[in-house]
Amino acid sequence: MLVYAIAIGWATFIEKDFGTLVANDVIYHSWWFEFLNVWLLINILGCMYKSAKINLKVNVQIFHIALVIIIIGAGITRYFGFEGRMVLADGETSSFIASNDSFLNVLVSNDVGDDGTQSDIIPLESFKKGYDIMLSPYVRFSSFDLDTKEVFDKKLRIKSINVINYSLASLFSEAAKEKKEVSDQEIKEKQKENHYVAKFEVEYDGITKEMFLSNRGEIRSERFGNRYVTLSWGPKSILLPFSLKLEKFEVLTYPGSLLESSFASYVEVIDPEHTNYKYKIFMNNVLDYRGYRFFQSEYNVERDENGEMKRDETGMPIYTGTILAVNNDPGKVPTYIGYTLMILGAIWLLFDNSSRFRKLSNCVKSQKIFSVLIPFTISFFAISVPHVGFAQDSIQLSSEESLVKNDMEKHLVLDSNNFFLALNESKKIESSSSQRKDEENISKQTDTEDSEEVKKRLEQFVAYNKSIEQKNQKLEPLINDMSKEAIQKRVDGLKKIPKKSLKIFAKLQIQGMEGRVKLFDTYSDEVMRKIVGKTHIYGLDHNQFLLGIMVMPKDMAKLRFIKVKDPEIRKLLGVLDKEYVSFEDLFYSDKLDDVYDFATYHDQRLMGRFLSAYKLYHFSNIARKKPEWERNEFDKEVLKLDEKMDMLLPYSIWDYMKIFPEVGDDNWKIMGNPHLSKDLFTKYFYLSFITESRMGINLHEWKDFDTAIDLLHRYQRNTAGKLLLDSTHVKSELLLNQLNIFPVVEYFYLCIGILLFFIALIAIIVNKKIPKWLGKGLYSILLIAFLGHTLGLILRWYIGGHAPWSNPYESMLYIAWASALSGIIILRKSYFAMCGASFLAGMALVVAHWGFMDPYIGNLQPVLHSYWLNIHVAVIVASYGFLGLSLMLGVTNLILFIFRKESRPQIDKSIVSLSAINEMSMIIGILMLIVGTFLGGVWANESWGRYWSWDSKETWSLVSVGVYACVLHVRLLRPLYLPYIFNVFAVLAFYSIIMTYFGVNYYLATGLHSYARGDVGGINAKIYLALILTFLLIFISFFKRKLMFNKDF
Repeated sequence: MLVYAIAIGWATFIEKDFGTLVANDVIYHSWWFEFLNVWLLINILGCMYKSAKINLKVNVQIFHIALVIIIIGAGITRYFGFEGRMVLADGETSSFIASNDSFLNVLVSNDVGDDGTQSDIIPLESFKKGYDIMLSPYVRFSSFDLDTKEVFDKKLRIKSINVINYSLASLFSEAAKEKKEVSDQEIKEKQKENHYVAKFEVEYDGITKEMFLSNRGEIRSERFGNRYVTLSWGPKSILLPFSLKLEKFEVLTYPGSLLESSFASYVEVIDPEHTNYKYKIFMNNVLDYRGYRFFQSEYNVERDENGEMKRDETGMPIYTGTILAVNNDPGKVPTYIGYTLMILGAIWLLFDNSSRFRKLSNCVKSQKIFSVLIPFTISFFAISVPHVGFAQDSIQLSSEESLVKNDMEKHLVLDSNNFFLALNESKKIESSSSQRKDEENISKQTDTEDSEEVKKRLEQFVAYNKSIEQKNQKLEPLINDMSKEAIQKRVDGLKKIPKKSLKIFAKLQIQGMEGRVKLFDTYSDEVMRKIVGKTHIYGLDHNQFLLGIMVMPKDMAKLRFIKVKDPEIRKLLGVLDKEYVSFEDLFYSDKLDDVYDFATYHDQRLMGRFLSAYKLYHFSNIARKKPEWERNEFDKEVLKLDEKMDMLLPYSIWDYMKIFPEVGDDNWKIMGNPHLSKDLFTKYFYLSFITESRMGINLHEWKDFDTAIDLLHRYQRNTAGKLLLDSTHVKSELLLNQLNIFPVVEYFYLCIGILLFFIALIAIIVNKKIPKWLGKGLYSILLIAFLGHTLGLILRWYIGGHAPWSNPYESMLYIAWASALSGIIILRKSYFAMCGASFLAGMALVVAHWGFMDPYIGNLQPVLHSYWLNIHVAVIVASYGFLGLSLMLGVTNLILFIFRKESRPQIDKSIVSLSAINEMSMIIGILMLIVGTFLGGVWANESWGRYWSWDSKETWSLVSVGVYACVLHVRLLRPLYLPYIFNVFAVLAFYSIIMTYFGVNYYLATGLHSYARGDVGGINAKIYLALILTFLLIFISFFKRKLMFNKDF
């Protein structure tokens, strides 16, 4: 099992460096790996037979026979099933599928394209990768020199000479011409392109020739006497006993975005032997017919001559057809039987009175002792706890404070109350006009009259109300004062916005670029986290911060709040000693006028002067031209700073804010640059909003600000339709944001864990019991924190509309929740286990808030709309909580080993008790991991037709299963000092879980489960630190390892 785990784990690193084709060839499809599967099967059967002779336990036998059936089912699929795909254009009918496997197709004919042919198909798999250009081909035959065949009464013999990686060869060839060095990263990227050229020696009719063949669908023909031999390397065509016709392909997107929510193929099944019928194939809804299964996989789009995707006027790709995955899998039934037996066996193992789990449980109950948990020495003081307090109130300005002329426009604008009346009337007219168009098909003349009426009403209100012009005159001298004191005063005024007004502002609704409608409160939090890295600065919260960017951009441009991690970038900006820089720090001080001119008017003629003012333009330009894989950390930080700069460019924030819904349109509109807006409502709303906001900030008059905000509220209610969030949703989202639940419960979890550690440590050293009132008090606090945690997950579920474990941040929240649950319900009678669960839950939340996980609530990809996903993720992620608790218990025991003395026998008893609980937690964890992994296989099979594809995530889940299976079975070897060995292995085994979660998602970054491309912040350093501390702890505890379990354990 350990060899098996090492082999498949190694394969994921091969896939990362050399591509899937090479990983399949070297590991997954190799003869020795197939032999390893058979050997594993034989070993399981042998162990079952041996254990049955000694002590027959039906539950154990059922669990292990399930593994046997699963392996057999996988073998049936591997050798007797096949996979392919069917490509259909709109209106096209086809009865052929193309195989996923590659084949060497050999055809001998009288002439090229002649029907009088004889052909053979030689199944080729892939090619082994060496560390040079030369590759060795691997075929399913015993020799690379294929047997001689009789074709048209003449002998045909084909021999493979070698295979080269064409992409890699081209890279070296071009480098040689240009006399430049080739980087290791370039080599790795080219290796993963899977573009190969094979060289064959073909002998026919006594004539021998060399033929070269590419795996990109190329066809080669050569004349041998009076015959032609044609070779092609690629998929073979498989004829179905029926046909499919694509009547329509449909793609649905989330409202207001190009993000796909679903895509479906409307097909007709045409079968001469049966009745034709129509069917809709979409993600998680497959077509089963005559042993074949059709899955919605991909689609085709129209492209231009450069290969770029063509789009229609709405920005959507132009879809030309569908791609259906097809399989015929005779191994599905036995595999599913194995899954079912495994789940039954797992449940039986936990509840059978004769099982190992129950024996351990009884052992723990019989030992009424207190232990210690939570190694506070391990990385606690190294973690970066997210800051939630207020930053300093005094502002930091950019080094150069130039007086920039205020560009406040002097336009007549109507009072907000009256403007709403005008708007309401116009909306009524527009709605009425639209309705009559649909129902009565009114004439263009009526539309013109309605437009004239709207215009007339607006002109009347604009003409009679001059209040905003007067307010602007009052504000002008205050706004034009750009001294540090004046800016500080305006920032202070921004902080004094009444809570009522701020709450009204926070309730405004905005449509994100991904299409989800959210509150301003949520959006402002996302913006501030992106730019500042935290939710408070200079005493401003996220809503005040966003309001400042919206209405006083030039003031905010002077404040240093843009977080820049890279010291080299800060050096280039001239602020090396500062963690934060200002918007103006990004530009040369003598060219700021060019920056503000471009920001105000967006005149492309000013673009050159704007770019020349940007200090990092040269570095940004270089970084953008590099391929993504070639960018270093400096390049990435420059590009991140580019994005922040673009958002903070005065008035540009409005380009990111889709706040104006339109009747009958799911795509909300942005204002864009308010100075250039031609839309009456957006322009006058902006002037009203900006004026009233500045009146509040400068003169503390916020009353009319509320009216201006209410104007937009009413506009959204009148036009947004079904997309507008209802009052319950608004209250829920505000509650989640305001409570800030997860950072709060994080501190509770950590504090309870650490406090229990010291209490338990003192109790065990002095051999005293923990007072019941104290234990119950801490348990109650933990329970309250857990309930708060649960409330937060429920709110995220309701707000997002899907289970809260669809991204890395949410999965860490769920791991923390499962860890806390294990301590509160399952292990509540053991203070040390409860303590470990609490600390582990806190640490999971610390990781969630480290900074590289985005807490936003987003929409799901089409394939994730499945109840199988909820079951799979819920089970497998919860297993991480129990295995993490096993880690904590293992670390605790190693610490206790260090404190062992003959005068402290209670420590030995505690180690024994903790080890029993450790094994119980590990049993629960591995059973959930196994069940969750294979339930994921069911989801995959029902969604895209393959329940196991050696994706890196599922591979490492299987690695973890193998590792923990070895740890649980090590006691059967009866080693000396088993308590020490078991706890060491329990600690080390958890690194397989770390690799499964973080390694696959962020380091390997391959397969369907990856979230990033290696951008994990400082996590690597923390992992190395944890490894050093782990081995240091193992080494120190080694000298007091001599402890054995009693015979009954």
